Amino acid sequence: MPWDREAELLARAAEERRDLLLPGQVLGGRVVLGLLGRGGSAQVYRVLRGAGRGAREEALKVLEPAAAGSEAGRRRFHRECEVAAEVRHPGVVAVLAHGEELPRGSRLRAPLLWAAQELLDGGTSASLRPRGRGQPDVARLLDVLAQAAAGLDAVHAHGVVHGDVKPTNVLLAAPPSPRAAVTDLGLARGLDEARPLARHGRVAGSLPYAAPEVLQALRATPATDTYSLACTAVELLSGEPPYPFATTFAVARAHVAGRAPQLSRRRRWLPAALDRVVARALAADPARRPVSCTALVQELRGALEPLTA
Repeated sequence: MPWDREAELLARAAEERRDLLLPGQVLGGRVVLGLLGRGGSAQVYRVLRGAGRGAREEALKVLEPAAAGSEAGRRRFHRECEVAAEVRHPGVVAVLAHGEELPRGSRLRAPLLWAAQELLDGGTSASLRPRGRGQPDVARLLDVLAQAAAGLDAVHAHGVVHGDVKPTNVLLAAPPSPRAAVTDLGLARGLDEARPLARHGRVAGSLPYAAPEVLQALRATPATDTYSLACTAVELLSGEPPYPFATTFAVARAHVAGRAPQLSRRRRWLPAALDRVVARALAADPARRPVSCTALVQELRGALEPLTA
């Protein structure tokens, strides 16, 4: 199915969206407790697995029928399950089981694609962005970025690029746990795959965080995720992505041009040393970026040390 036709179907489905599951229904051997949230092509529910002292709450991701009806949507869903099941790391949200079935007591006509995941219900890292002209908790931001970076490096060690790193794809555990982990590996690509993340003028992923090589339909590498993690760091520190322009053309052109923003001008309390780190991380040439996501966070930590002492 052409990308634009698939997008049209998903947009139409979003307008008519309703809960796919109701409290008390059972799917994948798990009892639905309630809706946790909605994404562009899926719904996520809080569910209960087991009973008694062995009972455990999990998150259940269910693919929207419009997405499940396309070959690309099903492929992305299965890819996410496969990669997350293979990469066992605290910095990556674990997929515990997945399948396709019709919920008990449902009036739906077609079975649902589902994936049971460990539950991190403290929101996303986007909630840590500064409000107004306020200053965020820099030490907490660096800790979250470090955990996400470790998870991404683990994904890379398995020969895979995440392909859609952004603030809303870094989940947080509910307090008092400090844990953070990356999720949504539906756009993951193998390092040996020739197929790019952008084709026919369409970008698979999120434009505000897309590396230049993605926009130019070149092969993705671990440096692609490093770039997107740097964009995420920019937003969490300054409140905006690197290039908060009004049109997609302007945003794409800025990414490719490789002229990084000076965050010390956006937020006067940010040190000038941070500008140099961001410029290196957002280099148009992937070879000029830090050698890993963890290396990027180490450079950020060094630049921001006066704010965390």
